[in-house]
Amino acid sequence: MGCKNFSEYSKAKPMAGTTASRQGHNPSQAHLHFLECMDQINRVIHQSDDAEQMLWNVLDTAITIFGCDRIWLSYPCDPEAPTFCIPVEVTRPEYPGAYTKNLEIPMKPGADEICANVLAVEGPVFYTAISDPPIWKDLGNQFGVRSQMAMALYPRVGKPWMLGMHQCSHERVWTEDEQRLFEGVGRRIGEGLSTLLLLRDLRESQERFDLAVKGSGEGLWDWPDTREPAMWWAPRIYEMFGFEPGEITPSQSMLSEMIHPADRQRVQTTLQKHLQQDDAPYDLEFRLSTKSGEELWIHARGQSLRDESGQARRMSGSFHDVTERIRAAEELRHYRDHLEKLVAERTATLQTTNSKLEAANKELEAFSYSVSHDLRSPLTPIIGYADHIREHYRPQLDDQAIEMLSEITTQGEKMMSLMENLLALAQVGHLKETAKPEPVADILGEVIRDLKKEFADVAERVLLQEDLPSVHIQGTLLAQLFSNLIGNALRYAGRAGSPIEVSAERSGNRVVFSVRDHGPGIPKDEQTGVFNAFYRGSTGTNHKGTGLGLAIVAKIANSYGGKAWIEDTPGGGCTFRVEILDRPEK
Repeated sequence: MGCKNFSEYSKAKPMAGTTASRQGHNPSQAHLHFLECMDQINRVIHQSDDAEQMLWNVLDTAITIFGCDRIWLSYPCDPEAPTFCIPVEVTRPEYPGAYTKNLEIPMKPGADEICANVLAVEGPVFYTAISDPPIWKDLGNQFGVRSQMAMALYPRVGKPWMLGMHQCSHERVWTEDEQRLFEGVGRRIGEGLSTLLLLRDLRESQERFDLAVKGSGEGLWDWPDTREPAMWWAPRIYEMFGFEPGEITPSQSMLSEMIHPADRQRVQTTLQKHLQQDDAPYDLEFRLSTKSGEELWIHARGQSLRDESGQARRMSGSFHDVTERIRAAEELRHYRDHLEKLVAERTATLQTTNSKLEAANKELEAFSYSVSHDLRSPLTPIIGYADHIREHYRPQLDDQAIEMLSEITTQGEKMMSLMENLLALAQVGHLKETAKPEPVADILGEVIRDLKKEFADVAERVLLQEDLPSVHIQGTLLAQLFSNLIGNALRYAGRAGSPIEVSAERSGNRVVFSVRDHGPGIPKDEQTGVFNAFYRGSTGTNHKGTGLGLAIVAKIANSYGGKAWIEDTPGGGCTFRVEILDRPEK
């Protein structure tokens, strides 16, 4: 819609019945002229194939009939609207209208009164400088209007419109014949507006529907009479099946031939049930062959209109190409089956390996137990004989012999300690949970009393957390765990008198014991290795020990579903943490 200028209108004469011809007014001639003018309008309407162009043609004819300077349609005719526009407007070239200036006109005072006035009456309302109310001042100032006639139009869609005429070249008094003719033309334009707006809404709805269908990938079909084979397919279905629209004539029988033989009977059975029963859905997937022979998977849905007997007489629905989804699901199934097979094979291999490892561990533990037990037997008399010779035969021995006997005793005791630790390491894992929880505080008290033989100030240096928990772990293992951790802290903590802090924290079935010292610490690259058997690290070479203490700690933690690790103590030193899984205290 827009605006047109007509230079030929500059020579147009007023219609019969205007002010210039009122003296010769004849009712019969006026009625005849009315019919002639309406006939012109009707012919224009009937000859227009396009509803929007019809409005232009009607206004083209009307401006000639009325001999006015401007004729227009505005929307909305609503005094509450903030603005209005002029979508269709025909003018003389010397009197351009609002649309040629691309104006969205504010609905300010004056314009809203015109809307209210035309909505208040059934026919036209006219304005001049001396009318009551007079013509809106802004129309004269901005658009040169000296006389105006307007009426409200009520199309069947949306808000009211307004049809108006302007006379700018001179002030014009509209006669009753002109008003009656204007009203007749307005009503015919209102009918045309209804058609235009309905078609526009229909077109927009169709566009939205087409876009939605295209975006979804659905192909629509219609079976107008289920007693006949003929069908209608949307272009998308032809595209899916590899045909050009019109290349084939779609029918139910042809579609059945395209369906994969293995699926044909299932599809036919489902279709017949749907056609004969109200509650039988038509929703299934099947394979069919395209023009090129490619196999497609189609998801078909349908709904029927039924007669009084319940028989389906018309059926419509959609086809959706689900080939990629089916193929992806099939590939996923194959992959899952292959993965399950691999898992089963790996599980079997792992079970075999675990069985062998368990057997090897048992053999190693039995060997360690046997070796440690068997080696302890000869060590006892060796150490005893060395001590006896040193004590009873000292006068007959020189200093070198006495020193050698002392070294035999020292190395024998070291060997004895190593055997005892190997025996303890072999026994870890064979001890089960205790029926009653062991009090950690009591066990720590015994450990501190034993360590006092080696460290006189142990009771003063070891600080115990209050309210230490009880756990379902053998007291022997707990004693070994704390004896190794506290003993190492006392040996390696460095500064005499520096405190050793022992604490514990429970969260559900998780208990974490901590032993913190403030010594020189352990280098980062050695913190994991210290839990390996016989590993002593750079800080332990000059200290007493067998290299098995922390290995025993780690094995105890592992035996109870936990782990052992090291953290740096803020300010210097190490914090050893041991996690075990224990039954929660009730």
